[in-house]
Amino acid sequence: MKQKFLSGWARISLRAKLTSLSVGLIGMLLAVSSAGTIALLGTYLQQSTDTLLITTANELRTQDPLKLEAMVSSGQLALPSLPSDYYIAILDADGNQFLGLISSTGGGRAIPNFSNLTLETVMATQGAPFDIDVESSRRMGTEWRMVAVPLQLARGSVVIALPTNSNEEILAEYAVIGGRFGIFLVVLSGFSIWLTITSALRPLKEVERTAEAVQAGKFSSRLLSKHGKTEIGRLNNALNSMLDSIEGAVTGRDKTLEQMRRFVSDASHELRTPLVTVRGYAELYRMGAITKKQDVAEAMQRIESEAVRMTGLVESLLTLTRMDESGNLDLVETDLAKLADLVIKDASVANQDVNFRVVRSGRDFVAEVDSDRVKQVLTNLVANASRFAPAGSEVSLEIDAGGKNLSIKVIDHGEGIPEPLRGKVFERFYRADSSRNRSTGGSGLGLAIAQSIVTAHHGEIRAKETPDGGSTFVLELPRKQSSN
Repeated sequence: MKQKFLSGWARISLRAKLTSLSVGLIGMLLAVSSAGTIALLGTYLQQSTDTLLITTANELRTQDPLKLEAMVSSGQLALPSLPSDYYIAILDADGNQFLGLISSTGGGRAIPNFSNLTLETVMATQGAPFDIDVESSRRMGTEWRMVAVPLQLARGSVVIALPTNSNEEILAEYAVIGGRFGIFLVVLSGFSIWLTITSALRPLKEVERTAEAVQAGKFSSRLLSKHGKTEIGRLNNALNSMLDSIEGAVTGRDKTLEQMRRFVSDASHELRTPLVTVRGYAELYRMGAITKKQDVAEAMQRIESEAVRMTGLVESLLTLTRMDESGNLDLVETDLAKLADLVIKDASVANQDVNFRVVRSGRDFVAEVDSDRVKQVLTNLVANASRFAPAGSEVSLEIDAGGKNLSIKVIDHGEGIPEPLRGKVFERFYRADSSRNRSTGGSGLGLAIAQSIVTAHHGEIRAKETPDGGSTFVLELPRKQSSN
């Protein structure tokens, strides 16, 4: 039974639970309050009745019982403000009624039986109020509240009695009025609580809609920001932070998957051509189609050339992989001006059709870098510049130590890079020519490697246009690497 109740309770909505519990608590408090009020009112009414009875009895006990009826009839004796259903009796010492005074509205009603109220019994009550029951044909079980005291001018007693039905009717009427009013308050409070809880829980509907949108793939969905330190405000802020993390993770995953697909596609495309060349020459040689010594030498040269290109491509891929996985650098203080001289010297030997020069600005060119990695970046940038520069033109490497960071520029005066493509040239396997012409000898990984190395140094690399035509690659490196 308990398990079934808990199971049923768990299926009820939070709004219904809160409303029912609140209404139940209010109903219980109203019931307790009404019961307490009725109890206090009953006590007050009884105390008022007792006070009136005692006052009246003490006043009548001093009167002459033989003249009492005449005095009351003539108005010579003014009784206290007794209710209209009072009864006054004068008893002798044996409890026999000598005189009975009844109110004008008391005709035909039963009167108490005073036969047991002897003078000794009356004296034993010591003037304290007490209750007795009397049965009549009109009103069954009528209860009387009375006070009996001895007379001072005769041997007997005076009894003042009032039925308690009036007090009971007042209490019953109050209970009915209080019950109706309580039911009205419970209904009104229940409706108000339902509206309040519905308004308070409305933001949860927004949370539900946002969750459904995220489930449907709309990861940019967000909850409305709530100001202040309310529970809903903190919940919305926490959920928005979580959604930001989810969106970032999903975006990163999608980007990684897209890069991986493109990486695998481009890498397979890059490796397929040299492998086909090597396999083709090998099959020609196996089938005996290459017999002359000159043809064999040319075939071996082509195989070697393609093997060298594949080796360079694989090494570039490994370099990128290592940089992506760890980015570990061997940081030492390095004079970048001397490093630039070595790069330009090597480039001059490799390409004598282009003029190379180094331009220095400032004095302190020392920075904490991985010298081999930075030299690889500069060599790659200078090689690219000389590859696309016209014969007889100039390629300059400018190094500036005047700012917070060391700035290095590699400037050529070739065809340049269109503005929409300047961000894409750093992507892996990207070439400006969609035909993938290999006359320039590039693999499309050099600038991607350069960007990975610079990023690992917490630096920045970007491409822009040379003022008089050509391309300029700007490289900025911090002098001191941060501890993190």
